Amino acid sequence: MYGAGAEYALHSLLILATQPESVSVRDLATYQKIPERFLAKLFTRLKKAGLVESLEGVSGGFALARPAGEIRVMEVLAAVDPDRTLFACAEIRSQCALFDATAPEWATAGTCRIHGFMLDAERVLQDFLASKTLADLACEFKRKAPKAFTRDTGTWFQQRKNTRIRRHPINQNS
Repeated sequence: MYGAGAEYALHSLLILATQPESVSVRDLATYQKIPERFLAKLFTRLKKAGLVESLEGVSGGFALARPAGEIRVMEVLAAVDPDRTLFACAEIRSQCALFDATAPEWATAGTCRIHGFMLDAERVLQDFLASKTLADLACEFKRKAPKAFTRDTGTWFQQRKNTRIRRHPINQNS
């Protein structure tokens, strides 16, 4: 149903939810071994949707625009993969070999039952995704991952930021 963009965005936002400072798209892409250009496009969409904010400069990057508990998973999916549907009905019900050239009214009247069934399923899924937040995902992840992994992740991102800052010292003329 949802593509790689949804997965990349959710994993990246989960990282932002657990980091005390902004994180660059380059570092997020390197850390996850995913394409930087694609991730940058996703972050443009996330920013436009008001889910992240960008911080300029060498030590800048992206941070969540709101607390993780206020960002719904469905908001993220809608931002990065808009208009995605669970099912695309091709209306094959009118193409039965027994109908010759024209399908009878009873066969095509109203919404296709399979399409209607899938629309109901999609509404249930969307309601579920709208009920979950990034904080819920972070809580689930925290229960699974060892504390050392969380600590090491924070250290990794901080070292990357420190390396950028050392390479581009701020010019201070006093």
